[in-house]
Amino acid sequence: MSLPTPSFECPSGARRRSIIGALCGCVVLPACATGNTSPPMPPQPSTATDVGAITSLTLERDCSGCLTGSRLELRRDGTVVAVVTGKARRGTQDQVSRARLAPGDFDTLARAVLDAGFFTMAETYEEPGLQDGAWATLVVTRGTVPKQVFRREDAGPPALKALEVAIVTLQARLVFVPNTR
Repeated sequence: MSLPTPSFECPSGARRRSIIGALCGCVVLPACATGNTSPPMPPQPSTATDVGAITSLTLERDCSGCLTGSRLELRRDGTVVAVVTGKARRGTQDQVSRARLAPGDFDTLARAVLDAGFFTMAETYEEPGLQDGAWATLVVTRGTVPKQVFRREDAGPPALKALEVAIVTLQARLVFVPNTR
């Protein structure tokens, strides 16, 4: 006695849809339903290669009614360029000064940038509709690729503000020499 041979013909439309639906339900729904119940992974400590890939950090700050703004660029080679940006409508001119970083200062900031998750931050933090007020832009260049994060007033994550404070604190320790023409 032989067993009947299964048919290899395609089932009718309604039956085919119900079979496909059942298969999808068995495979897809459990995958969707299982949420990630494990705790979030802690940030991985930055490695020397990650830190070494950062080549410059630039913090620019200004406001619509200010007489001047500022731009501070820190480079991996230890060079620091500070520019007090003038505004023609206010009759102020740019003033450029230079300083040198102590060994390790750049790497300390680069490590803080990585540990703060800077490269995962949004490009802009501001209240919708707010167009005036103080703003800051932090640009971090990794290799040759810059990543910019802009914030207006107090918008943005605490980690971004902490990076700005760290940069300004370092700036206060440096001895700047004005450029003479």
